[in-house]
Amino acid sequence: MKLIKSKLLYNILIYISFIFLFIYLIRTDYINFDKIQFNYIALAASIVLFWIGITMSSLSWGNALKVHHITISSKNAVISHGLSIFAKYIPGKIWVVLGRATYVSNLGYSINTSSLASLKEQLIYVWTGIGISIIPVLIYYGIKSLSILVFGIFILLTIFLFLKPFHNTVIKLINRVFKKDIQVPALRFSENTTIILFCSAYWIIWMVGFYFFSYSIYPKVTIMAVFAFPLGVTLGLLAIIIPSGLGVREGIISGYLILTGIPEDAAISISFLARFWFLSGEIFIFLFAVLLRLSKKNSKQ
Repeated sequence: MKLIKSKLLYNILIYISFIFLFIYLIRTDYINFDKIQFNYIALAASIVLFWIGITMSSLSWGNALKVHHITISSKNAVISHGLSIFAKYIPGKIWVVLGRATYVSNLGYSINTSSLASLKEQLIYVWTGIGISIIPVLIYYGIKSLSILVFGIFILLTIFLFLKPFHNTVIKLINRVFKKDIQVPALRFSENTTIILFCSAYWIIWMVGFYFFSYSIYPKVTIMAVFAFPLGVTLGLLAIIIPSGLGVREGIISGYLILTGIPEDAAISISFLARFWFLSGEIFIFLFAVLLRLSKKNSKQ
């Protein structure tokens, strides 16, 4: 209980610091709402698309379970995913995997199998996001540190996930160094095709949503700006120490947007306001999960 309270307090403090940073950016005129004239139709479209994408991510989780011979309803997939959505803000990211898996285990399924399915889906989610980001990063950054980092992470993650001998060697090395018994599965591409397709689908929906979101703030945005979102999110997720990549995501998104030709003040505004756009989807899926759970309880009475 003390550990949960301390993590909750830490998360609250992180968000408070983020709010103060946001206020600082407004005061220093990096984000100036007087200069922003929102296109509310594009903004509304972006929010709807993001909510559709985050709902699809719940169904992707349900599909990952199905691949591992655990069949739950779409309602339970949304409930288990939605109720644990804010676990990503706990340092270490492990609760993202365990939260929804624990709910499924309470339905009578193996916690080991559901945790394995959850881990696989998360790994493929990151892998597809980085894969989508490679080409635009190379176009705008060329052969520089960030493009080398992104390309290197993608290659290493591909080898680690799909090449069993290398995978086993890395896991043994990690277990020996940290004196742990960590089990991360090597994946067979053919067996995880549907998971890859699901993850790719909701990434694409989010990217289209991000385009409309960016357009609502800066109408001269180019289509290449859509790649800022998967790049920022995936590298933010890989920043394990920082809860949900707070600050990392915004820096990467704004830096990339500037390279696509968006002025610095508009790029910073988009990157920071995107945090609240993203948060709207997380609140939506959480409340949707709560409502589904309440309706499920009422139907049993």
